[in-house]
Amino acid sequence: MIRRTLTAAVAVVGLAAVAPLSASAARPDPGAQWAPKTTSSRDAAGTCNLSVPTRVAIGRPELTLFGKLSGTCAANADPNSGWYLRNASNAIVNEIVFDKEYEFGDGSWYLPANHPIGVQEFYGVGSYNPDETTNTQNTVGVTVKLAAGAWISSSRKADVVTLKGTSLLYSVSNNTYFKRSAAGVFQFREKGSTTWQTLKGGLWTNSKGEVSLSYKYSKVRDYRFALYSTPISWDLGSAVTTR
Repeated sequence: MIRRTLTAAVAVVGLAAVAPLSASAARPDPGAQWAPKTTSSRDAAGTCNLSVPTRVAIGRPELTLFGKLSGTCAANADPNSGWYLRNASNAIVNEIVFDKEYEFGDGSWYLPANHPIGVQEFYGVGSYNPDETTNTQNTVGVTVKLAAGAWISSSRKADVVTLKGTSLLYSVSNNTYFKRSAAGVFQFREKGSTTWQTLKGGLWTNSKGEVSLSYKYSKVRDYRFALYSTPISWDLGSAVTTR
């Protein structure tokens, strides 16, 4: 079922010109690369918690995000801590490692365009202090989807306002956004207000990714076209047009 709410805070590269591949493109396919160190059998001495963006949208050939540490391990000059990312089938699909001796141990989360999408989970595979004691580690749920695009254009003739919404989706094979049919809603915001309200919901763009709406209203309002979340893409609001 399509989720009928609109939220922000998605880690994504937007609809600007796609950046060229950087040196990090030479990084090997993500997976279990890090070898945890051998430690003593002493009980855990502290905690090591990872935080990462939990809503990620793939919208370019490669994307690198960075995790942050908190707890006992964060005070160590060399945290020596790692998390593997597993998908719903329990397969390891990526990792985040903090270890100066490891080539990719800078806490980066590298996502190529073909990174698996869906609900996934980072789980701890080792966190060690300089005295070889260990730390307990948290688990972090994340959801990776494709980036969507939403456009709006508007015109006015006397009291009639016409809105045109366009829906797009990122193609990992072509590295472009293509127009596609999707569910959306036209929203309005009165001048001076910060609250968006539904003008017309339950809309679907056609096979060209377009939908139009005309109605009579004499006052000036702000408008946007918004898309709902789907199993493969996040919800998204367009830029604002005023008529």
